[in-house]
Amino acid sequence: MKRRSFLIITAMVVLAAAAAGAADTRTYQRPIESTWDEAVRAVRDADFVLLDSDRSEHRFTMRTKSWHSHKKGRVIKVELNGDELSTTVSVQAADPAEAVKLEKAIGLYLAALDDRMD
Repeated sequence: MKRRSFLIITAMVVLAAAAAGAADTRTYQRPIESTWDEAVRAVRDADFVLLDSDRSEHRFTMRTKSWHSHKKGRVIKVELNGDELSTTVSVQAADPAEAVKLEKAIGLYLAALDDRMD
């Protein structure tokens, strides 16, 4: 019984860590408006598709491209928070069930954004 409980707890910790890894945050020492412009451009750099955006709310969604169809893929949410001095960009899977599958894509997007912000 103790062994089963240990395995269940270990599995839950591993899954929680994986889900937490699929969401990422970056902070840049730039105004939110210029960061917004670069964040949207980084979608194209990462070879993703912009689905929906709301500049006034500083958030947008994008999707990866599927290998079998350019019209399908997994959806990623991006939200910017900040002011005239710094901006925090939060990126996460739109569907938490696909968080693990999107880890690599989120990393690719953030690398593209980092390249633009340098």
